Amino acid sequence: MLGRALDCQVHIRDLTVSRRHARITLQDGRFVIEDLGSGNGTFVNDKAITRHPLSHLDVIKVCSARFQFEEVARPSASITMVGVAGTGKPEIVKTVDANRPILQQDTDALTSVTSPKELLKMASRLKTIYAVSSAISSILDIDELLPEILNHLFEIFPRSQRAFLMLVEDEGKKLTPKAVKRRNAKDAAELTVPRTILHQVLSERHAVLSHDAMEDQRFKQGRSVANFGVRAMMCAPLIWRGEVVGVVYLDSLGIAAFSQPDLELLTGVAGQAAVALGNAKLHEELLKRQRLEQDLHLAERIQQSFLPRRLPDVVGYTFSARYDPAFEVGGDFYDFIQLPGGRIGVVIGDVSGKGIGAALYMARLTRDIRFFALAEPDPAQVLAALNRAVGDIGQDDIFVTLLYLVLDPAQHKVAMANAGHMPAVIRRAHPSELHVRDEISGLPLGVLPEADYQTDNFELVPGDTVLLFTDGLVEAMSPSREMFGMERLSEVVRSGPTSAGSVLEHIVRTVQSHVAEAPQFDDTTVLCLGYDDPAVEKTGPQEQPTLRPSRGRR
Repeated sequence: MLGRALDCQVHIRDLTVSRRHARITLQDGRFVIEDLGSGNGTFVNDKAITRHPLSHLDVIKVCSARFQFEEVARPSASITMVGVAGTGKPEIVKTVDANRPILQQDTDALTSVTSPKELLKMASRLKTIYAVSSAISSILDIDELLPEILNHLFEIFPRSQRAFLMLVEDEGKKLTPKAVKRRNAKDAAELTVPRTILHQVLSERHAVLSHDAMEDQRFKQGRSVANFGVRAMMCAPLIWRGEVVGVVYLDSLGIAAFSQPDLELLTGVAGQAAVALGNAKLHEELLKRQRLEQDLHLAERIQQSFLPRRLPDVVGYTFSARYDPAFEVGGDFYDFIQLPGGRIGVVIGDVSGKGIGAALYMARLTRDIRFFALAEPDPAQVLAALNRAVGDIGQDDIFVTLLYLVLDPAQHKVAMANAGHMPAVIRRAHPSELHVRDEISGLPLGVLPEADYQTDNFELVPGDTVLLFTDGLVEAMSPSREMFGMERLSEVVRSGPTSAGSVLEHIVRTVQSHVAEAPQFDDTTVLCLGYDDPAVEKTGPQEQPTLRPSRGRR
């Protein structure tokens, strides 16, 4: 990948370059470059291309950057595993338990040291392991680390002719070759490995040494050893945090090319290589997480830009709103739409699911509902049109609950349609009574292609307050796993402040007290609109929409 993004293999520091500008892939044995819809195009030999097979010494131009493509003949890096593991327990010839730290093994071996020469060999082995560990421990790029490990192995074991590293992938189900090295650079023969040896190393977590693999009784059933002339081999597991993450393998055509001390040394080096590999993987995961967090923060800012920046300014009415996503981005949304004749459209909805997928779906809906609301005065017809639009998107696993309300402030009338959303709650001022408008509700958007919706009409009198909310409000859990519930919400609204501007904050404080330190698992959105009672003096300006992170978010 060539581009401006930090994760591109060819990172180009130029603002005129697209984040992912072009890509080079191997297709049917030939390298091909493709432009990925970049703004300024990709050129090969000064000709603009969309997709182009590359030839030796082609010049690739990406904005101000120029590269020369060189095709270098390389020996085969493919590895074939042949043979099957034996069913009987093989005779152990030369092994080292890779589960035991090499320092512990050497400490135990000190009791049997009989000469200064043996002690010097032991010290030399530890020195070699320490040197390799120091050389590879600072390499945090896996693609750079694996070849470097093999380079050190060739220095330590000068009689080795081939070496490779294989890593465990797909949750332990697959062993994949990642790096291959040959002492003879012209050796292009395919590297064939007996599956019996790999099975022995992986299952028992022992490093294996065979002076002459053809005579090793453990691998008699894996005839591939004899067929391909492997006379001497060593194979050791890479163990990190108690798990086998791969294997390292060396072989030689010389008889008795490796000794028991060589196997012990390989086991120690493999242990350090596994630690370096684990650190590189952690670093890779950290970089991915940082990139994901950056994307999430950007998505959060973009999503907030879709929400209204100002509340409607209507004489005689008060509006308030609060939006708390469970994560950085969520599926809840709300909007205020200025309609012809001074009417105000109020939307509140909830896309199934959470996270970026729901947020992207929400962005599409906020555009569509504005279009239909301006074209159709009847809320029921707006929902019907929106339902068809949701069906046309073709996401069968996503549905939307939505409540659409149209306020006519001149006539103090409300027309409302509900698509499977939580019902509106109206607090009447004279006398103080509560009415849950759940008589009329249709199916959520996207469930059926032709769903019917009805419009509910009612009037407001001074002091009335209309409360709209998503299910995250009533399903908020206390630390003892008790939901806040519709009944508790009704009581809070009924016994709360009479000023419409104070209703929302009273509800939020009560819910937060109920939740305490328990984590928030769902997005929560609350809207209030009130017909001001002239007898109640307003204490301040209308509250603006609040976009705040929730305590205990997970």
